[in-house]
Amino acid sequence: MNFRNPKLKPENNGLVDLDSQTGIATALLVGVIVFLLILVAIGVYAVNHYNVWIAHGVTAGMNAIINNSDIPEQEKADVTQIIIRLKEGYLAEEITMAELGRVLEAMGSCPALPIGLVVQFEQSYVASSGLSQDEKTAAGLHLNRLARGLSDGRIDWSVIEQILDPISDPGEDGKQNLRSPDRVSDAEILEVLVTAKEIADEAGISEEMIAIDISDEFKKSVEEALGRSLA
Repeated sequence: MNFRNPKLKPENNGLVDLDSQTGIATALLVGVIVFLLILVAIGVYAVNHYNVWIAHGVTAGMNAIINNSDIPEQEKADVTQIIIRLKEGYLAEEITMAELGRVLEAMGSCPALPIGLVVQFEQSYVASSGLSQDEKTAAGLHLNRLARGLSDGRIDWSVIEQILDPISDPGEDGKQNLRSPDRVSDAEILEVLVTAKEIADEAGISEEMIAIDISDEFKKSVEEALGRSLA
């Protein structure tokens, strides 16, 4: 199913900052490291329960990444439970500090976050648009293909910037600023969908709807970083 040809109608207001996934993860990883260095400086390592401080610091960083992402709320709740299991595993000395660090670092390339962005785009932009029902059905299919490609690595998450370019404006800081749904035309949404379809086609993603469990993808990334199953 194809989309009608879009005609761009640029809008320049209603900007929403769109941080890169890697940028968020890196910034928070640095923040956690600084937090740990502060603990060393003030002598918290001499305190019997220093591991509790570390657990809370690292897991707070992970939760911040998830809470600032575009993952749907129910998926955020499921991912939060996985993070709680990580913290509990660390406190029970089943997971080391080094392993927690690897998990946090792995979140920079975890497919769950860009998949969440794809899902949120469909819910916030496509569903409320003036596109025909056929076009919305086609959008659901091709966005699902894009999300599946991101999930299994056949599509690199960095293409998100290219895909969202028609509904974004460059900010003074050089980052993409995603316009709010009420500032985006149907033609611009179609431009996004056409690019998403082309990228899915180039990656050879089959034209079928397959459900994606975002929290399961997050769990897989965690287990890959740990090198074992998460108990």
